[in-house]
Amino acid sequence: MQNRRGYAAIVLRTAAAFLALTVSGFALGQARTPAVVRLADQPAAEVCYAAVWVAEALGYFDQEGIKIDRRTYPNGPAALLDFPSGNIDAVMAGLSPIMQFAAGGGQFVMVASLTKGNAPLVGKKQFKSYADLNGRKVGTPGLGTIHDAVLFYIEKTQGLKIQRVPGKITDIAVMLDRGEVDAFIGWEPASAAAITKSKDTHYVAQWPPIANAESLQLVFQPKIAKENPDLIVRFLRASLRGMDYIKANSKDNVAEILAKKMNDPAAKPIAVMALGSVNVTDPRLDMPSTRIILQTISEQGKIPKELVTNIDAWLGKYLDYSFLQKAEQSKK
Repeated sequence: MQNRRGYAAIVLRTAAAFLALTVSGFALGQARTPAVVRLADQPAAEVCYAAVWVAEALGYFDQEGIKIDRRTYPNGPAALLDFPSGNIDAVMAGLSPIMQFAAGGGQFVMVASLTKGNAPLVGKKQFKSYADLNGRKVGTPGLGTIHDAVLFYIEKTQGLKIQRVPGKITDIAVMLDRGEVDAFIGWEPASAAAITKSKDTHYVAQWPPIANAESLQLVFQPKIAKENPDLIVRFLRASLRGMDYIKANSKDNVAEILAKKMNDPAAKPIAVMALGSVNVTDPRLDMPSTRIILQTISEQGKIPKELVTNIDAWLGKYLDYSFLQKAEQSKK
């Protein structure tokens, strides 16, 4: 009887140990399964979203248990148009289209700024300033983009009249080379790439005439913010580490990483040039320039004027820094 009891105890202990190993193994397997974030961006935009792509290349998202599923749309408005479908989890896009989306009833949570500047004007070398393009044809990557808003601001403040030629960012660069437009305003590194490929071209103006011009933000689905807020915190923590790397390293080092993301290691000089058009290390919105841009798109008739009577209050309905604050605190 004692032998049988001893044998039964051994069997029970063995079964319990096996169950514990199975459960822990299952948990470990679950922990190793990354959370996929379907992230929307635009073509030839690796430099203006440098913080995210550098962080991905250095494995920071892997360390946070996140895998990025990159979804590329022609421009920011196109990505936001698809946002309500639930096909994407987050969008990297311009302030102008994001807030036009909000004005139309779109729902999102804005969690960080990714880029400032990022509206270089590229044109023939005969043109030295915006004023030189008065009455000329200028390409723009869509009438709802931040770039079109900057162009309107330039017209208004400098008393100019420019002929807009909308098109895909890759198309308007080719149009410049063919002489179909005299210049174009776009994002990086598409703009730098056009300079290296087009004949007799340069930066007419590498930065817009708005101090620290707010450009691109990161927005998430409200459902994710409510049901899985830690995912956003982890995403931002990885992005912040990407910003830290950019601040601590040379443009050459950063450009080498971005060129690989562009699937063209030979594009390193293009990425170096493009990094001179952007500020990609400040995760909070620049409010003075934000107010200018939102007032501008109101004057364009893209959003109702009543929405910009108190811009900070309106933006505050969507902007939530709590995720960023937790990411900053936990990163330390």
